[in-house]
Amino acid sequence: MLTAQYIKEKALEYGADAVGIGDVRLFAGTMKQRDPLQILPHAKCVVGCAFRVPRALYECMEKNTQFFNYTQLGVKFIDEDLAEIFLLKMAALIEDEGYDACVQRNISNLKIKGDHTTNPELLDTYELVHAEAVAEGKPVPDVIMDFNQTAQICGLGRAGMSGHLLVPELGPFVRLVFIVTDAPLECDKAFEGSICDGCGECERACPGHAIGPDGTDTWQCSVYYRGAHKSNPFMTDEFLKDEPDREKILNGDVRFDRESARRIFPKLDFLPSRPTRYAPCLCGRLCDLACYRHLKKAKLI
Repeated sequence: MLTAQYIKEKALEYGADAVGIGDVRLFAGTMKQRDPLQILPHAKCVVGCAFRVPRALYECMEKNTQFFNYTQLGVKFIDEDLAEIFLLKMAALIEDEGYDACVQRNISNLKIKGDHTTNPELLDTYELVHAEAVAEGKPVPDVIMDFNQTAQICGLGRAGMSGHLLVPELGPFVRLVFIVTDAPLECDKAFEGSICDGCGECERACPGHAIGPDGTDTWQCSVYYRGAHKSNPFMTDEFLKDEPDREKILNGDVRFDRESARRIFPKLDFLPSRPTRYAPCLCGRLCDLACYRHLKKAKLI
């Protein structure tokens, strides 16, 4: 018999660092393009799992000793290799018992129609602007769940001031996967309260001033993630020499939007990125590092 306890034990055995099960009924009112019931209409729950990103990968970026390992191991490998193998093994376990298991990993370069944000980790992202519903009442494909919302419903954690998910013990150093299933598993309570205490350390740490009251401005973040700031160790005197607002850009005092960010992206070519299409992280994710250190010092994780 398939039980929640068995699923959790196998998830941890297969490599997850945290696991929770969310009641699909808690998605009531979610827009169709985010609703797991539009993926699997007879679903009963969502299994959510978090993978730890090693803290030292952030610390190496802070010390200017390594940058590629965070992007390749901490982001790409977890999302595109580890997560896929994990999900397929978990799906087989569930489907061997006669239930459906629709696996969901982070699709880094896709945005649902109407989502005009970007993913700073990628060279570019693609909004599915030309997608249309196949019939009246159907969602516009692809349906892509809101991972922060789903993680909270699964009891894993809750987004903090920066908009990044915070998980007990792990803080912001996590990547997520989910399984939408009709297996009748006992569900956990949704995550209540907040780990974030609004200290503002993430906002102060960002060299591009991308974090504010509404969370992270992803287009602003994408420019400084790629290194348009003075703390970038690969910065040269020639960088942006033809830009009249060069000093303001380097100080994080220019606001970038969808168009102006894309215009400057080709100039942010400090390290090779073409083979994987992942942008090297030259801000060092200082927002997450500052957040983690504060949470540990305050004994909130």
